[in-house]
Amino acid sequence: MIRRSFMMLLLGALISTVFAAPVLMDGIAAVVDGKPIMRSEFLNSLYKFQETPEAASMSEQQQKEYVLDQLIEEKVLLSRIDRDSIVVSDAEVDQRVNAHLSQLAASQNIDLATLEKAVRAQLGVSMAQFRDQLSKQIRSHIELTRVRQRHVGSISPTKKEVDAFYDEYQDSLPRQYNCVLLSHIQIPITPDSMIVDSVKKVAEVLIDSLNLGIKFELLAKNHSQDSSAEKGGDLGYFRRGLLDPAFERALDQLKNGQYSATPVKTNQGWHIPRVLGRKEDGVRSAHILLRTIPTAKDSAQVLALADSLHSVIKTKEDFAAAAKKYSEDKSSNFQGGLLGWYQKNEMEPAYVDPVANLSIGEVSDPVEIDGAYHLFRLDDARQIRELTLEEDYGKIESMAASHLENEKLKELVKKWRQEVHVDIRITE
Repeated sequence: MIRRSFMMLLLGALISTVFAAPVLMDGIAAVVDGKPIMRSEFLNSLYKFQETPEAASMSEQQQKEYVLDQLIEEKVLLSRIDRDSIVVSDAEVDQRVNAHLSQLAASQNIDLATLEKAVRAQLGVSMAQFRDQLSKQIRSHIELTRVRQRHVGSISPTKKEVDAFYDEYQDSLPRQYNCVLLSHIQIPITPDSMIVDSVKKVAEVLIDSLNLGIKFELLAKNHSQDSSAEKGGDLGYFRRGLLDPAFERALDQLKNGQYSATPVKTNQGWHIPRVLGRKEDGVRSAHILLRTIPTAKDSAQVLALADSLHSVIKTKEDFAAAAKKYSEDKSSNFQGGLLGWYQKNEMEPAYVDPVANLSIGEVSDPVEIDGAYHLFRLDDARQIRELTLEEDYGKIESMAASHLENEKLKELVKKWRQEVHVDIRITE
């Protein structure tokens, strides 16, 4: 059964924009740098705003002025996309749409066919229509993100700034509901060194073939061991920081059209990277991937280690010591495997079953997730909790960074607004 939370995920911004109730008498409310704000767009935004607590303290005229001002600023940002010549490829949008739909289905533990039925039943539109509207939203999001990256960048707040943000907004920070505090130990299943070396030699033979003039696309189709093989190894466009660091470092050394002279190792196996093109904030690449696949013996050895840890861990201190020694999750092992607080409906889907029936202080049996065995410990559980600097510093730091970036962007938008022509036509 599709839960109500699923409906909220589906509706989101779509229900308030694409599927908003039509306004019969349309017209132009304002024009910003040649881009119109339709009267229907203005009225729909106004009706939504009037339902918020913020609107309650405003007169109707103030509400109208505020909403129109917000829409004008949105158009100023959209104008910046054209002025900065920002182009987002269809392939990148399709990739994001597919990932979003897959994640949405996984979060509800359903397949894509069931998701399609839910979209049709709950929203009254086909999956093709839903994908089309989702594509428009994602394209706009990517474009605005690129503007933000180019002109604002990433702000890393100081501890003093995080503390100040928390002091000012503590009462309005979102609460967490039905949440758990988790720790884990992650032990990857790695192949024997003989397998790693033998696969590397195959990759080196393929590089020799490339040097003799055999086409990269042909070798990728015949030898690469991932879905990109069908496209001649083409991975599409990725922004910096989204690919494996070793793979990205290899791309940095290559010119357009070049492939690596030596194989590059990641946790997937050995790659032969190639650069297809570059943009200011990323690269379009291809690869030939030869996987280093662990044997059953390799998996059994890791499982035996995980089982032995499970049998000897008795206390939180035992778990923390084991995490520091054995866990290869670098984001958590240094702090005893602590993952932090999660709302259950926001947990990684693969984490849900292993921790579902744990009591506080209990450690799960080893479970295999994405090529590694995990042990989970339920450290605490609460129905409602407030965010605190002590336990949620990372989350609050991220919120503070977004706040500072938004403030900087607001100042830029004010400046850009003076550079474009704004014609306000609405009179009521």
